[in-house]
This record gives sequence, C-alpha cells and structure tokens, in this order.
Amino acid sequence: DCVRGPPRVSEKVSHRQTARLGSAIKLPCPVEGDPPPLTRWTKDGRTIHNGWIRFRVLRMALKIKEVEADDTGTYNCQATNGFGSVNVNYTLIVIDDSSSDRPGVVNGPESEPDSEKLVRPRFSQPEKMRKRVIACPVGSTVRLKCAANGNPQPDIVWLKDDRPLTEQEVGEGRKKRWTLSLKNVMPDHSGRYTCRVSNRAGEINATYKVEVIQRTNSKPVLTGTHPLNTTVDYGGTTSFQCKVRSDVKPVIQWLKRVESNEESRYNST
Repeated sequence: DCVRGPPRVSEKVSHRQTARLGSAIKLPCPVEGDPPPLTRWTKDGRTIHNGWIRFRVLRMALKIKEVEADDTGTYNCQATNGFGSVNVNYTLIVIDDSSSDRPGVVNGPESEPDSEKLVRPRFSQPEKMRKRVIACPVGSTVRLKCAANGNPQPDIVWLKDDRPLTEQEVGEGRKKRWTLSLKNVMPDHSGRYTCRVSNRAGEINATYKVEVIQRTNSKPVLTGTHPLNTTVDYGGTTSFQCKVRSDVKPVIQWLKRVESNEESRYNST
C-alpha cells in the first residue's frame, strides 16, 4: 500500500533515449504517491501543452509522433502532490538515416552516385512549425510555413479541410514556394490547413488549425472579493470563491501551499 507522502519513481528508466526521424516514441513517467501526483512535462525548460500537436501527454508517459530533428533535447516529467515533488529526466537523440544507405534513403536499381540517390522529403525548419493551432482576429494576416528538402526537390500542395485549396479560399493572400499567406482573414478562413510535400522517395505532411475570431480575447480578470482566509473546525466544511470575467470559458486551478523542510511547494487541484 502507498504511504502518504511525496511522489516517488516506481520503476527504473533509461535516461538516454533515441528515436529515428519520422518515427514515434513514448517516454515513460512511472511515478506513484498518495495523494496521486499531478504531472507536468517540459522540453528544454518549456512546458509542453495541447498546442504541441505531435506531443500527447498520457497518464504516465509522453508520446511524440512523427519525430523531427528539432525534437532532440532534454525532457523532464515533474510529479507533484501536497507533500513534495519528484523529477524524471530524459535526453532524447534523434537519428537521421537519410544520409546513409539504411531506410530513409532509397537507391535506384543500380549503384548511383550520391547526388542521384533518392531522399524522401523532410521539413527543414521544424522550429518555425511548432505552433500548429493558431487563433487570430478578423482582418489579420496568417502565414503557414512548410519548408522542406529532399532529392529530387519535393513538390508541395496545400489543402483546406482535406480538399485542394482554391484561389477563392486564398483570397488576398498568396502561395509562395513553402509559405501560405492568408491576408485580411474572415471567419470562413477558419479550418484545417495541410501542406502535403512529396517526391519520388516519399511523402510527408503537416496540418495547422486556424481559428478566426471576431475580436481579440483579453486575459481573464478577477472580479469581486478575492478568496479570503477562513478558519474552520476540524472535520468541518468550508468553501472559497473565485469570480472571473473572461471572453472564453476559463480554466481555473486552485493551489494549496505546503511547507516541507522550510521549502515552499504548491499542490494544485
């Protein structure tokens, strides 16, 4: 049985992980505690959230789909409850086979010079493609990037909601070689935009979700009386109020401050 206390790592893990370009990988976070801990994943110090389209935070793991070269880095799973916290760290190394004769490079029927080898497409600037969910106000400009390389040079096709993008849907914008620009956007520009990049060696794609809103949403504002200090008898019941004004439905998180060995920690609910 679990003893009430800070979270702890329940299994050994390999802190050095490797993944091949384009594959999927799962990084486990085997922690347990009483009360059950909340987990938070970061990459190189940045919190991983729902906007990271290829990343999915599971109950006790982080899954990354279609691994890209820029996914190389340090990953941290921090598990916290009211008694403390524990960390599980990983170093992820992404292996690119496209420069070798292993899968990822497709050779012709006969031995060919390196310059003639077929190389499937890959995104060359993944750091400019991290934000895949885009919310923007009416009248603004949206630029979607899908820069890629390969041998032979790949072709790119843009789709909206899985259908070829029409000139009418592009409107005042334009399609450059690797960038789709949507100017003076209106609500009917909202949708899923996919770039499909292909050559004789293979095909890759990336999807952006664009939401055009009527006006810019402002951050939530606390209204009324903030939560007040309260005294209650042991075993009794009390409540706290938090009134918020927000343009969209807010996410409210309560934190309980816990003093442990003179070090302040917070438990969220």
